[in-house]
Amino acid sequence: MFKIIHHYFFPHQRNNHRSKILHNSSLLVIIVFLLLSTWFSIIVNSVNPQILGITYSISDQELLVLVNQKRLDNGLSPLTMDEKLSGAAYGKARHMLDNNYWAHFAPDGTSPWNFIINSGYNYVYAGENLAKGFVNANDAVDAWMNSPTHRDNILSSQYKDVGFAIVEGTLQGEETVLIVELFGQKKNPFLASNTTDVETALSVSDQKEQAPVQAQVQVQEEEEEASVSANEVAEVPLLGSTDIDNLDSVNNFQSKLYQSQPLFDVISSTKTFSFVLTAILLIAFILDFVVIVKRKIPRIVGNNLDHILLLSIFIVFIFIYNLGTIL
Repeated sequence: MFKIIHHYFFPHQRNNHRSKILHNSSLLVIIVFLLLSTWFSIIVNSVNPQILGITYSISDQELLVLVNQKRLDNGLSPLTMDEKLSGAAYGKARHMLDNNYWAHFAPDGTSPWNFIINSGYNYVYAGENLAKGFVNANDAVDAWMNSPTHRDNILSSQYKDVGFAIVEGTLQGEETVLIVELFGQKKNPFLASNTTDVETALSVSDQKEQAPVQAQVQVQEEEEEASVSANEVAEVPLLGSTDIDNLDSVNNFQSKLYQSQPLFDVISSTKTFSFVLTAILLIAFILDFVVIVKRKIPRIVGNNLDHILLLSIFIVFIFIYNLGTIL
């Protein structure tokens, strides 16, 4: 074992004064192995997602409790979960996955309001927050609250109802979990009109790519029920409202827990494998550099310090990289 480690990690005469793992032939083997591993993981995930997939556990009730806690902390009344808005949110999530886009407005021009109207929710005010790559509700809500425009949606006094959808799928070549949050206030039926004039208002920051959207309309459409489903949905008891008074009575519904617990988590496994491989190469470059400098062996190759710096930056990136993004 010592001879193998010495041969692969320490430069000496038998490996031409270059650590064997840093030879072109060894690096080629590593690259081929990475390509085969990626190909194998894609096949395994497509055949049986329970073996290699994304581990997550998010419930719409938990999202509701967290959002309403933020509202109550700011002196606002809690939102009520609305099944039609949840149906619209699921429709939006499926539309993004089926059409492979990550945006408020689809490439074909479909807007968030189309899903809300088609669900039968006749609204005066409406808004949308999107999130992907989060594996728990708390991180998603924190990310929204740390964004001024998404925070404005959550803390808007114009909204009375909310709907959530949590859907797992492949988006732009990446396995991820989408969270769609739709806000709304129903049109007063006594003030309803049959006009089809639509007035859409976006905030100034909504013109940016990373901003949520809001709309104010005056339109009445025929109602269509939208059904909600998920890859794996379990009925769970309503979460308690330790810090939210009378929340159970305000939001009387059965919570759904969206979760996936594969044998191997593709995200954590990829990060771990990337870290181990990068660390091995980094150690090899450091040992190679130290031995060559100590023995003063002349060699015409690339500067090891550049490789050491690059690999060190990559390791830091692996630790701080967060897959979760909001829109």
